[in-house]
Amino acid sequence: MRIAFLRQGKDLGINRHILAFLELFREKGAQVQDFDLTEGNLQEVVNRLLDFSPLFTLDLNGSCVVFGERDGERLPIFDAFGFVHVSLFTDEPLFHFPTLFDLRRANNFLPVVTDLKYADSLRFLGHERGTFYITPFVDPGQMIEPSEERDIEAVFLGPVVDPNIIAQQVAKNLKEEYVPYFFEVGEFLFRNPEAHILYVSEYILSMFNQSFQEEFNKWRQENPQDYVRFLNDISFYATARKRWYILNFLEGINLKIVGLFEGELKEGHEHVPIESWDQALEIIGRSYTTILSYPHAVPTGVGFAPLEVAYMGSAPFIDFRATLPGFFTPDQEIITYLPLDRADIEEKVVYYLENPQEAMEIGQRARERVLQNYTPQDRAEFFYKMFEDILSQAQSSQNSEG
Repeated sequence: MRIAFLRQGKDLGINRHILAFLELFREKGAQVQDFDLTEGNLQEVVNRLLDFSPLFTLDLNGSCVVFGERDGERLPIFDAFGFVHVSLFTDEPLFHFPTLFDLRRANNFLPVVTDLKYADSLRFLGHERGTFYITPFVDPGQMIEPSEERDIEAVFLGPVVDPNIIAQQVAKNLKEEYVPYFFEVGEFLFRNPEAHILYVSEYILSMFNQSFQEEFNKWRQENPQDYVRFLNDISFYATARKRWYILNFLEGINLKIVGLFEGELKEGHEHVPIESWDQALEIIGRSYTTILSYPHAVPTGVGFAPLEVAYMGSAPFIDFRATLPGFFTPDQEIITYLPLDRADIEEKVVYYLENPQEAMEIGQRARERVLQNYTPQDRAEFFYKMFEDILSQAQSSQNSEG
């Protein structure tokens, strides 16, 4: 079996854990090659790929789909040359809509998602065939080890952006009559953190008058890519609202905000800019707790960032959702808070600041859960079995035709 991993650049960020698959595939006996599409001339890379003649290609979030032209028609090279292309969606597929729109008629495209709701987004973008699901995972080989000493009380993990900044940027490029709809959908998502943008946007639209609905429907039918971009802007805004809301009433509490920050710092807060994700992990590995707020781009799953925080032994302090106990045990392996309950958040933050030993014990149990349940081995086995099944079906089809 020949498998090619396609990437855009050397730095995969939080997605680097997929690199563990390559070695595990090799251990299974597969021939595996790694192709960086940004390294040299693209045509030369594609030629080397075709010389390798893979049966399967694998990328992240559809980022490495290469298109060619045959008989005046634009088509992906995996259809042109007859291999299967698998994309692992670690992000909300709506963020990658240009490629996914272009792949609606592709035959050999197989998406795998890390959040069950991503399948709904794929269907919305025109991909009706079934998708596969795996939970996120952490490869210990891609991680640094946590510090033996904890000298940071609490980290707030970014990115954090004042939602007014996002709203102002969107309003500049949006038809004036659509601005109220933008805010209505965004505020509904903020008030209902487990709701999904696709359903909320339709629900809120039904509450506007008929003439607005007709005009808006006409606009999105004529401009599907602009509409998806609009939905993504709402999602970013709602996520920013959640995080800014928490930081506002934690003013005066010593917090280190790690990652991107845009806005005015509150009293007691320190922004720690980072140049690499390892820098963020090093800070997290020195902290007793790490406060996280789920982005709306992770509707039901656990996400990669909380797993990395847990691996670093920092107690994940995360907003409760109905699916969360399926991943970690609240109050034993994670600290949960109700995302709109100010008193609940303040009380728990203060409690664990005053009881760092308890936070450290939760962090250690969280790390043990990651090492037990969230490593790449099972996921690589799933992928390899999927590849074997596809080959077996193709062989059976050829035999029956023969």
